[in-house]
Amino acid sequence: MKMVVCENCGSTEIVDMGGFRMCSYCRTRYLLQQSDAVPRASHMALNDDIARLLQKCRENPREASRYANLILDIDPNNAEARRYL
Repeated sequence: MKMVVCENCGSTEIVDMGGFRMCSYCRTRYLLQQSDAVPRASHMALNDDIARLLQKCRENPREASRYANLILDIDPNNAEARRYL
């Protein structure tokens, strides 16, 4: 995470105010850029993780319950993972 410093007064006390940030000291406002937005979890990435873990369950039956528990941490309703417990 990068340090945000007010360009006007040098303060590091920058507060998020919804659609913009504001310096607590001098009240200078800064618009949020797309790169400043909070990253959201990708549903696609989670599905890819689940698919990889299910593949490991199929390939390594000895460790299948361990992988199944990891899947159920992500998706508690995954029926295929429950079969490996």
